[in-house]
Amino acid sequence: MTTSLRQCYALKANHHDVFQLFIHTENKMDIYTYPKSRSIRATWMAEELGLDYQCHFTDVMSAEKQVPGKNQKVPALSDNGLVIFESSAICIYLAQTYGNGRFYPQDPKKQAIVNQWLAYIISELEGPLWIILRHAVVLPEAMRQPGAIEPAKADFLRAIKVIEQEISGKTWLCNDDFSVADIFLFHISRWAMMLGFVLSEDLVHYTGELEKRPALQRARQREQQAAENAR
Repeated sequence: MTTSLRQCYALKANHHDVFQLFIHTENKMDIYTYPKSRSIRATWMAEELGLDYQCHFTDVMSAEKQVPGKNQKVPALSDNGLVIFESSAICIYLAQTYGNGRFYPQDPKKQAIVNQWLAYIISELEGPLWIILRHAVVLPEAMRQPGAIEPAKADFLRAIKVIEQEISGKTWLCNDDFSVADIFLFHISRWAMMLGFVLSEDLVHYTGELEKRPALQRARQREQQAAENAR
């Protein structure tokens, strides 16, 4: 596309959808993933937004893994030269940049509510679950501390009660609309159920409804296909 044509599109892009088309044409987006990991948060957000991106499998078990993020973990995003790591930062960036108020509200008060629950999910729910996983499965047996598991379970059970009360009778966690916070709550709820935690009926129903979203199914397929292509 020539410079003059780019300028022409930009000048005529009064409608947001047209401008988004212009952006997507110009940008090269890559998301680095590993199936059944936190990377599903990033690919799910990208699919909800209808973004054009390349999904790259990263072997997280390999010492020679190639990930652009400074922490060398997945997910990582490269968007036209901008590199971002941490799933929450990636999801917020994508929603703010390409969502036009969808999935991460522009109103500061509504945005604060999403930020509040996002922080709570990551610190109060994901934190204890990760401790349990590390000392039950992830770490070499010699490094595991079984005594850390029960306190972490107790911390999670205390924290999840707040979520269960909040989600009772609701379709979405924040502002009566699907948002980044729902992606994170779904992921953590699934994680908790896989570890054997019994969640409230409302939270189980909420998780089941989110499971049906086509964008989530597409994201899983993209990550799995990338893994198969890398073999």
